[in-house]
Amino acid sequence: MSDSLTCCKYLMFFFNLLIFLSGAALLGVGIWVAVGADSFKQVVSQDPAIFNAVYIIIAVGALLFLVGFLGCCGAIKENKFMLGAFFVMVLIIFILEIIGGVLAFVYYPKAKQAAIDSMKLYDDNTPEGNTVKAAWDAFHTAFKCCGINSPTDWLGQTVTFVPTSCAGFTQGCESALKGYFWALGGVAIGVLFIELLAMIFACCLYRGVNKHQYA
Repeated sequence: MSDSLTCCKYLMFFFNLLIFLSGAALLGVGIWVAVGADSFKQVVSQDPAIFNAVYIIIAVGALLFLVGFLGCCGAIKENKFMLGAFFVMVLIIFILEIIGGVLAFVYYPKAKQAAIDSMKLYDDNTPEGNTVKAAWDAFHTAFKCCGINSPTDWLGQTVTFVPTSCAGFTQGCESALKGYFWALGGVAIGVLFIELLAMIFACCLYRGVNKHQYA
């Protein structure tokens, strides 16, 4: 086996390890959001189109586990079938991730408005109102923020007081969450780049194995 083919094989193995770890991260984030789905939907929106991005993340994370294993086996064993299947699956995941990102971007304004509307139910003594209250209190505590833009957002709704869960927080939840979303976006771009490199190495290894077999 040529040195270039050996180098390509181990580089592909390394990138598949990164893909596997990326799958674990995406799956963890997706499940974390899905477990609190009721509260999340009450604050963000009942529109299933907005929540589809979460299911896409879970699907992509699960597929990355399988793809990481398939890619490692294909690289080490130099199996053309595994390498071909790996390329197709990574391509599908690549497309799904782009779709999920587009959905999140397109529906963000609608999700923000739905969150503002949900504030009106905070003091509503109904099952839906209790869910909204618990969700907002959890948001305030987790992200150390209050309201959408600032605590004064609450005073413009039917609620005439700032929730005690704000606990002196002055930063709006939108600006607090943007930092997390920028970080998640950076990770997503990094994952896309890794997947692109993995597909390139898979093609090179596939062709190299072909030449090696018929040399």
